[in-house]
Amino acid sequence: MKLGLSPLQGTDSFEETIRECERAEAAGFDSVWLGEHHNNPVLYPAPLLGLAAIAARTGRVSLGTGVLLLPLYHPMCVAEEGAMVDMISGGRLILGVGAGYAPEEFAAFGLSVKQRGSRLDEGAALVRRLWTETDVTHHGRHYHVEGATVGPRPVQQPAPPIWFGAWTAPAIERAARLGDAWLAGPSAALSELSSCVAAYRQRRTELGKEAGTIAAFRYVFVAGTTEEALETAGGSFIRAFEDMYFRWPHPVVKRPAGELTIERLAENRIILGDPDTCVREISRFRQEIGLDHLVCRFSVPGISRDASMASLDLFAREVMPALG
Repeated sequence: MKLGLSPLQGTDSFEETIRECERAEAAGFDSVWLGEHHNNPVLYPAPLLGLAAIAARTGRVSLGTGVLLLPLYHPMCVAEEGAMVDMISGGRLILGVGAGYAPEEFAAFGLSVKQRGSRLDEGAALVRRLWTETDVTHHGRHYHVEGATVGPRPVQQPAPPIWFGAWTAPAIERAARLGDAWLAGPSAALSELSSCVAAYRQRRTELGKEAGTIAAFRYVFVAGTTEEALETAGGSFIRAFEDMYFRWPHPVVKRPAGELTIERLAENRIILGDPDTCVREISRFRQEIGLDHLVCRFSVPGISRDASMASLDLFAREVMPALG
C-alpha cells in the first residue's frame, strides 16, 4: 500500500506547506496532495498552481490534486496546466477530480451546482482527449473546442492518471468508466466506504476494465498514548467534521446520531491513537476494502502546527515501518 500526505492548509505562508511536503518525501511518503475550495478563509484554491511550486522543491513524490473541482473550469485550461505540472515535475502528476458539493463555491463562479455531474462527465473525457490527441474538436452541452492541441505534451504517456472522487451511483459509474482510480474523501466510515468500493469494482468488471486503484483520504493523529491523542486532537476533529462535512446533506456519509464524542466520531473513520493502534486501524482499512493508497491528513483547524508535525514524525518513525 502506498502512503500520501495532504498537508496542513490555512497557514500564514505557503512556504510552510512546501516544507511539510519536503519532510514527507524525506520520510518516505509516496505522494502529496492539495485540495481545492473557494470562498473559504482556511482552505486553498488553485491546486495545480500549488503543485507546480511543490514540484520545484521535491524530486520523487507523486503530486496529486485531491480533488480539483473540474466543473468550475474549462477543460482546455486544466489540460494545459496539468501538462505543465507534469512537465515541471518530470511526470509526477495525478489529476484527482470531483464534482464538488458546496453551493457557495459554484455561486462564486456564476455556475449552477445542479450541473456539476454533467460538467464533470464531459470535462473529464475532454481533458483525456486533449492529453492523448491532437487537433481536438468538441461541441458538447457545456464546452466547445475547435482544433485544439495541448503543448507541451504531458511527460506521462499516454496521459497522467485521472482519479475520481465519487459517492453516488452515477458518480461511481463515471469513475469506473472514465478514471484510473476511485478516491474517497475523509468523512466516510468504513462501512460507507465498503459499499462504494463494491459498486466501483462491479462496474469496472462489467466494463471489462482492470480493477482500478482504491485510494482514500483519512485524518490521522498519532501520539505516544491513545489518551494523549484523544485529548490533543479530539475536540478539533469534532468541530472540523461539524463545520466541513456534516453541515451539508451527503448521499453516503451519515452523522452519528446523538451527542458527537470523539470516540463515536473516530470509530471506523479517523486513524487516531498510539502507534500500535494506528497500525491496526490502517491494516484493517487495507484488508476490508482493498485499500491501495492511503492519503493522510495530520491536522484540522485547532490542532497546532507543532502537534501536527510531531504526529507526522511519529507516524513516519513507528507506523510506516510496521505497515511493510
